[in-house]
Amino acid sequence: MTINNWRLWVGLGVSALFLVFLIWSIDTDKLIKALREANYLYVIPAVVIYFIVVYFRASRWRYILSPLRSFPVRRLYPVVVIGYAANNVLPARIGELVRAYYLSQRERFSGSTALATIGVERIYDGMTLLAFGVLSALLLLLLGEFDSAGDACRNTVRVSCQTAALAISGAAGVVFCTGFAVVTLLAVNQRAGRLIYRILGLLPSRLRRRAWRLARSFILGLSVLNSPKRHLALALRSLPVWLGEGAVYLTVAYSFGIDGYFDSLAGFVFAIMLVTTTSNLANAFPAAIGAIGPFEFIAELTLISLGVDKEVALSYALVAHLLALWLPVNLVGLALMWKQNLSLKQLTTDPSPSLRASTGAESRSEGGGGN
Repeated sequence: MTINNWRLWVGLGVSALFLVFLIWSIDTDKLIKALREANYLYVIPAVVIYFIVVYFRASRWRYILSPLRSFPVRRLYPVVVIGYAANNVLPARIGELVRAYYLSQRERFSGSTALATIGVERIYDGMTLLAFGVLSALLLLLLGEFDSAGDACRNTVRVSCQTAALAISGAAGVVFCTGFAVVTLLAVNQRAGRLIYRILGLLPSRLRRRAWRLARSFILGLSVLNSPKRHLALALRSLPVWLGEGAVYLTVAYSFGIDGYFDSLAGFVFAIMLVTTTSNLANAFPAAIGAIGPFEFIAELTLISLGVDKEVALSYALVAHLLALWLPVNLVGLALMWKQNLSLKQLTTDPSPSLRASTGAESRSEGGGGN
């Protein structure tokens, strides 16, 4: 998993292109004015809420891991924080691999199994966001909040914001629904595992054994999806995660007086929930470093489609992303790594042998369990 320079430069380039376009397409004087007039005191409770949300994330991950081993949330919390910090500064969401690798090292747990559980977590994130997005959009339509979406949006891009949001949500929906179907099939159907084994039979014998050991450990990580009851429990555990994250966005929105653009509190709340949905679903297609650039672009488009001035929308997106969601978890993640004598270089320099070793140890300790 050593990070190639080209990946890093591509990620930085994508972020730079989006940010240059955003700055070029607006009145910079109005942007600076919006940033100056914002009440940054709201960022403080937003950051507090964010770290409470991380607790709910760690608790949900504990539930996903529970069929395999019981972990205290206090042991998983720093692993989640370090993984998120790595996601924010490394390209292509490599932080997910960092989190799996760090858990394998910290707890002597199979790295490939841990990676599968993170995959389950991300699929449920996507499914929950899709549900929130559909509900928010429908209620906003009923409240008439899209009626003011006219010229301001068309001056930003040639297509309407509603069409762009629909395209992003539709593409993300296909990805998450397909992923949901595949991992559920692998979890409940032993024939799926046997099919993978047959496909791996095309590989040379030594490589086939290693690949099957990794695949089996990965399938083992999907154990939480083997019954409807567990699916429901996981869905319910995803609600406080995204309601809490929506509360972060909502709190920062008061910094910029965005509530004043809506006729009712309900319209304001559902608008921010839609921003939460679209900006996070856009991150399902990783390219930029820490989603800087694409996040702001999609959040701005969503708010403009609801009648918010584009300079206010962009200033809000920058502050919500960088000051509430990006910087705090990075600082805490770096502090945790420093406390535990770790560095991102250690966590990203070819952990694959350790992942294989931990996978083998896990398989032996479980007597070769799995499909």
